[in-house]
Amino acid sequence: MTMKFYLIITTITILLSSCLKQSIPDAMLGISGKKTRITATMSYEINGNLVTISVDDADHQGPGIHTLECVKSNGYVLSAVGGYGEFVFTFLTDSLKVGSYNYPAAWGPTYVTDFQGPQYVYNPTDNMNFDVTQYKDGHISGNFSGQLTPMINGVYGVPSSVLIKNGSFNNVPIVY
Repeated sequence: MTMKFYLIITTITILLSSCLKQSIPDAMLGISGKKTRITATMSYEINGNLVTISVDDADHQGPGIHTLECVKSNGYVLSAVGGYGEFVFTFLTDSLKVGSYNYPAAWGPTYVTDFQGPQYVYNPTDNMNFDVTQYKDGHISGNFSGQLTPMINGVYGVPSSVLIKNGSFNNVPIVY
């Protein structure tokens, strides 16, 4: 009789647990049964041309296809790839947090984008300024602007002639 009782209890437990909306281990760990898709975006104007990049499921970009992310590697490398080319910037810090990050040309030539050719923080009047306004759940958001010098046929062009303004990034995933 007791063996039959334990068999019935075990069967009912298995049956009821299979009806749950999330698994028992997920429930015990506090992991939600709902998988949310986080959209990451970046937009900016470069010499009057609007550039927008959007990734619908930023936390699950395909292997080898990373359109918009910030990778921890000798600092934090914010990168985006879109129709106008690539945008790359390294935050020179070992602990990225909410705050301002300003990069003058005195720190040496820094490649930023290949919009209509490579563009650098190079001349004394060049700079890139980033404000990380939010760092939450492994994602960063903020804004940026800058002045860059183009490189044309291996030679730096007109100083500070490339203007980046109205830059913003939202929900960009941090990858470790």
